[in-house]
Amino acid sequence: MRKTILFAILMAMALPCRAAMHPVTVQQLHETLAAQRAANKSDGDIAQQLNSLELTEQLTQPALDRISVEFKPGPKTVLSLKLLADSSAFLEPLAGELLAKAPPIAAEQRAMMKSFINFVAVTQHHMPDFLATRLTDSYDNTPESVTHSGWAPHTDLHPAGTFSHHIVYRNGEEVLDRQSDSSGAKPKNEPTPMGLVSFGEFGPALGVILTDASKGILKWSHWEQTAAGPVAVFHYEVPQAASHYTVNYCCVRGSQNSAGAVGLYGMDASNASLDGSDSYHGTPSYHGNLYLDPATGAVLRVTVESDLKPSNPIMRAATSVQYGPVEIGGKSYICPVHSIAISLTKSHAKGDMSDREILRINEVSFTDYHRFGSTSRILTDVPPQ
Repeated sequence: MRKTILFAILMAMALPCRAAMHPVTVQQLHETLAAQRAANKSDGDIAQQLNSLELTEQLTQPALDRISVEFKPGPKTVLSLKLLADSSAFLEPLAGELLAKAPPIAAEQRAMMKSFINFVAVTQHHMPDFLATRLTDSYDNTPESVTHSGWAPHTDLHPAGTFSHHIVYRNGEEVLDRQSDSSGAKPKNEPTPMGLVSFGEFGPALGVILTDASKGILKWSHWEQTAAGPVAVFHYEVPQAASHYTVNYCCVRGSQNSAGAVGLYGMDASNASLDGSDSYHGTPSYHGNLYLDPATGAVLRVTVESDLKPSNPIMRAATSVQYGPVEIGGKSYICPVHSIAISLTKSHAKGDMSDREILRINEVSFTDYHRFGSTSRILTDVPPQ
């Protein structure tokens, strides 16, 4: 079976355009917060001001932590800052967070990639069977209310639901289409988040990227300084001819009902339901970065961004997955801990042929890792009954 990364996009009814955003640097964001505080603005007013901004560089976790310590923002501002950070995850970091260190020589780069290949092909496939929880917080810019004249003209990004699903990892791979859970009971029809949903973070996605990138461009990018130490960053670009990054998007023009096809890693994506003027199905070229531990080759982060055309009904599909050490059965393993999935789509309102943009962000936390299995004990000295 051909291995692919397949993304399912579910689309809701036609919605309003996004408002024009004001591009700012992280330093300008800091100045905006300082000015708002000096003017004694309320938490809601500050959040509203931030919602009109769009960062031109990455708001990394260390920078976000410094802002939180200095300004002690209220809950609405905290949410706006988090969404700004999520939206900037695919941009270059601050110059001050780039490590001023000479690039590794060619032999050292090859050694890092060899260790990364071993991590993907061997280390991840020798993890024990386990269960985990995938907790998704969804955000979008869809209207929260309807006026007497129709939909509100614009709304900022806001919470659109929280979704929890179980993950089963067995025999070296994530079980995506399981028939029952650990208790043997049939799984319930659980609601799923709208927008971009990714699968394959537990190994297959990394393997696909590595295979595809070998037919495209894979090169050294830069060093980054993190709380865990130096990180080696490699950039890759995959041409469409080598791409196994599959984007499935389906919607119904002017419909108030969401429609789509559930897409899973490794699934044949020849769905008849994807026919229609507002549907997209393809394997576009894509690019991104691999963030590696230079000592072990373990992946610390990976980004994937499709090269979609502005004329497509879906204009953006991008994911960023953060990896870190988790304990399973008393041992430490490198597993996904956090991810961000961003989609930008367009639709049409009834009687209105203008394009309407819908931005959705799905923020995922991978939690509650525990070993999947049973234990037994043999009693050698059983007292008589």
